[in-house]
Amino acid sequence: MIFRSNRILFPLKSICAPCPPPVSSVANHYESTKILSSHFKLGDISEAEKLFEKIPEKDVVSWSIMVHGYAKNGYRERSMEAFSRMRMSGVVPNSFTMVGVVVGVTGFSDLWLQCVHGLIVKNGQEHNLIVGTALLDAYARCRNVNASYMVFQGLKNPGLISFNAAITGFVYNDLFKEALVLFNQLRMVGIVPGIATMVSVVQACAALGSPQLESVHSLIMKVGLSSHASVNNSILNMYSSLLDLSGATKNFHLMENKDIISWTTMMSLFIHLERATDVMKLFHDMRDAGTNLDEVVVINLISACVLLGDSTKGRQVHAQVIVCGFANEVSVLSSLVAMYSKCGQLDLSRMVFDRTSKKTVISWTAIISGCAHFGRPQEALCLWIRAREEESFRFDSMSLVGVLVASAELAALDLCKQLHCHAFGSGFLPCRAVQNSLISAYSKCGLMEPALHVFKEMGCFRDIVSWNVILKGYGVNGVGETAVSFYNEMRMQGVDPDSATYLIVLNACSHAGLVGDGLRIFSQMAEESRIRPHKQHFRCLVDLLARAGCLSVAQDFANNVLEQAGPDVWKALLSGCLVHGDVELAELVARRLSKQEARKSDQVVLLSNVYASAGRFKDAEVLRFSIENKGLTKNKAVSTIHGTAIDFG
Repeated sequence: MIFRSNRILFPLKSICAPCPPPVSSVANHYESTKILSSHFKLGDISEAEKLFEKIPEKDVVSWSIMVHGYAKNGYRERSMEAFSRMRMSGVVPNSFTMVGVVVGVTGFSDLWLQCVHGLIVKNGQEHNLIVGTALLDAYARCRNVNASYMVFQGLKNPGLISFNAAITGFVYNDLFKEALVLFNQLRMVGIVPGIATMVSVVQACAALGSPQLESVHSLIMKVGLSSHASVNNSILNMYSSLLDLSGATKNFHLMENKDIISWTTMMSLFIHLERATDVMKLFHDMRDAGTNLDEVVVINLISACVLLGDSTKGRQVHAQVIVCGFANEVSVLSSLVAMYSKCGQLDLSRMVFDRTSKKTVISWTAIISGCAHFGRPQEALCLWIRAREEESFRFDSMSLVGVLVASAELAALDLCKQLHCHAFGSGFLPCRAVQNSLISAYSKCGLMEPALHVFKEMGCFRDIVSWNVILKGYGVNGVGETAVSFYNEMRMQGVDPDSATYLIVLNACSHAGLVGDGLRIFSQMAEESRIRPHKQHFRCLVDLLARAGCLSVAQDFANNVLEQAGPDVWKALLSGCLVHGDVELAELVARRLSKQEARKSDQVVLLSNVYASAGRFKDAEVLRFSIENKGLTKNKAVSTIHGTAIDFG
């Protein structure tokens, strides 16, 4: 069709063709996409959506930013919706678009990823390094490591980033040897490893406990990465995971630029090795270096206070928590509740717990266990009931252990049986800690038959704690012969007794009058250099001899171990004097005790009881009055019968 004017012919097509956009509109479009990308980087999704709707001509760049931006911010479904709208509008996706789609479907099932993979192949983008690298990383995160490696093998001339993604994928899927093999391939093709490469390689070496750790460390220095904090932190974490304190300390002191991760990694190692004093010293060094503490540092400091059993330092850390603004952090508050509970400061623990707005399983378990272990079993049970009424989350096996301890302290047999059923119904019965607690609870209720049944059901899952609780159960219930029999069986099965085992068996022998067995077991402990006898073991042996009437032998032994054992052996001997009515020896022992513990009334009460048993009531009365005159206080005897505390004064 031709338009005629003044005999000049103009093709209508040239007149109707769209004019090129002015320079200002191109600039505006560029600025819009730039701002759109910035909104996503800042996480401002609503503003990004508003701006996108205002863009008149949405091209592949703006659509790709939307697809990728949604995916990076975790809005995977919106990312897929944007991609669908983009395809419906006729815009052809480019490599950047497909990277966003791959990132978006990573959170879905592996089937979604395979569908996207098919689309990439259809579009001819399977050999694109950027798309391929994103795809192999996505497969690795979906635990499909075979597909991930196949994508990697399909890449032509993969670069450092592709190698890094493949190595990281192997490490992520616990294929550490394969990661090191691929790292060797990277070096063979002449690619210089980068920071991300060496971080993954160090993680693989640490997981394997590789003897090549020093070689890897040397390579890091050779390629000039030793000054990077992330690489140094990975090396430090490697030594820490292997519990190599010497290597970790050396590397830590060589680090020029220590960040908060460096300090917390070193603190965590000290905590794991139970070196609480070193944690405190390291914290002061960190403050001197000008590094501000974070939540992890605070939790490490609280753990150090638990190891020290020092609630005073715990209160100082608590003050730092408030000053530094961590008073509303749930993990910190839960750690404080646990720390005060384990230090026996139940009032402080309860105060922090009550002020915690969002209570977790950890905080509930800590306060319940603290009350159960430190003389408040009824309060522990009330808290357990309240927790089940108020909270919707599922409690773990450790909270059940705390309740079992409380029921055992109350000798509440019916409750123990109910908790046993609850453990079975909740699936916690196979848990070793629960089974050990059930044995202990039934034993303290005086029923050894169900305790033995649980013990036998454990089979090969028994540990030293299991043996100790069954031994203690028979000992406290007066069946010393059976306790010794179980001890012998334990030795025959190759289980090495610990310090607590010897203490439990010696106590059982003492109460059952098994002098020969007690002396034999004590000799075994003394001959084995693995366990060194401490004052409680010495006290048990003196108690064993004194109860059996061997007072002179017990006295000689007490004289020989006085420096190691302290006054406890003399108290045991004084109790033996009470049993056998040896007034003369009782007076001698009481005089020695009064020199060592002048402000305690225990020996005075025991000697008074010796006088009373010998018919010397006036002397007994004089001693009782002397307790009041000297301002001493007698510890009151309390008996707990089915949850009712009765004070016998």
